[in-house]
Amino acid sequence: MTLDFKKHIDNYLEERKTFSNISKKTLKAYYSDLINLHQFCSINNYSYSIGISKYINEFQQTLKATTLKRKIVVFKMFYRYLTNENLMDIQLDSKPNFNYYYITPRKLPKIVSPDEINTILKKMYLLQSTKLTPSKRRNLIRDTALIELLIATGIRIGEAHALNIVDYKPKSRLLLIKGKNHKERLIYISPFETNHALAEYLKAREEYKPKSNAIFLNKYGKRLSIYGIENIYSKYRDLANIAPSSTPHHLRHTFATELLSNGADIREVQELLGHSSIVTTQIYTAVSTNQKIKVLDTYNLRNKLHPKTSE
Repeated sequence: MTLDFKKHIDNYLEERKTFSNISKKTLKAYYSDLINLHQFCSINNYSYSIGISKYINEFQQTLKATTLKRKIVVFKMFYRYLTNENLMDIQLDSKPNFNYYYITPRKLPKIVSPDEINTILKKMYLLQSTKLTPSKRRNLIRDTALIELLIATGIRIGEAHALNIVDYKPKSRLLLIKGKNHKERLIYISPFETNHALAEYLKAREEYKPKSNAIFLNKYGKRLSIYGIENIYSKYRDLANIAPSSTPHHLRHTFATELLSNGADIREVQELLGHSSIVTTQIYTAVSTNQKIKVLDTYNLRNKLHPKTSE
């Protein structure tokens, strides 16, 4: 281990912050992972190359698969950074075999059913017909536009948080999304209702007395935070009596699953979601297949016909 290991961690994370569009929460997780590895290597007097394999072998049985996978990704990126910057000596026989650990099964993504999404929207539009204070009506119009957008585009909440006024073109219905690693993509907002909700909100947006060029604002006129978006979803999720475990990210899963279930090409879905690898998108094909099986078991014509050899 180098004496300036912590400085290298700080420099690496600063580089990631500068050149990658990742959240403070993610950076904090990366820092924790690398500091824990550093402490493990220091206590056991391991080099980084040897220590990373020892660390994973020791903790892979006690960590959740998702947590372990994140740590492996972080260690691999940091290892590449150290070698590219010539900050450590490389011995081929001690280089960690990162690919060896990518054997943990992936969980199927959780979705919000179309009926549940419909219930959320009905609750929101029903509230618009009730008597509300000006501030509550303004917030409801904003919340409706936000939830409509998440449903209709499948964008990440971090991407919704980052949207600026100039990113939305109402006439062409195009939305410029700034995704991970500063990758940009254009999304066409097809539903009339979503565009209408956005138009209504943009008129009401001035009531927030904007201090930011963000599309979605908080009560102070500043950019609505990621936590603010999560709280908005939780509010209407609870009003619709949907499971408390449901998150706004599940809307993204539903968006992808429904597209694939209805015949969309996986490459097109990959582009719409902003995935850098099609492997990430492929997880949704398993969900869409499960849905097709359920539909066929329930509605297949042959299930209603005689003779029944199973009887």
